[in-house]
Amino acid sequence: MFGIGSQAIDKRGRIFKIVAQEDKDFGSGLSPYFVLTPCFAYDFTPGYQCYIPVDKAESLLRPLLTKEEAMALLSQVPSLTPLSTIGPHERKTQFQNIISSGNRLDILRVIRTLLAYREERRKLNKPFSDFDTRLLKNLTSLLCDEMSIVFDIPTEEVPSFVEKICGMYLFI
Repeated sequence: MFGIGSQAIDKRGRIFKIVAQEDKDFGSGLSPYFVLTPCFAYDFTPGYQCYIPVDKAESLLRPLLTKEEAMALLSQVPSLTPLSTIGPHERKTQFQNIISSGNRLDILRVIRTLLAYREERRKLNKPFSDFDTRLLKNLTSLLCDEMSIVFDIPTEEVPSFVEKICGMYLFI
């Protein structure tokens, strides 16, 4: 499924390009590894590369959406209902599980939930937690990065592009 030149998303939602396949010995003998470089700067040092065992790539990486899949996903956003209100500790655990699952529809539901919760907090003149702010920023950034690659548009144009498709603004 993955090969040299493929782009993939890791479990943390960062997008990489597979640039090579090399045999490496990381302590258990020579094995084939994919060499990945990040497609965006993230928090990596210049020249950063990571290695993923070829035989575990399917479980450690996810393919990017196709244009058709992305359009179908974005068309569902207006009908997504926010997740029910739960306490902050349960919400944190539930949201982190959703993110690690890689289910983009559920990730969009988390974004919708956080946006609704932030608006609710504003109306009550109460602060939006630092955790929720960081989570919303990270999720929208991940969505923006993937949509940028999928639709071949600059990241700064993604929010308005997505808003045209969804009919609503999803970015902070």
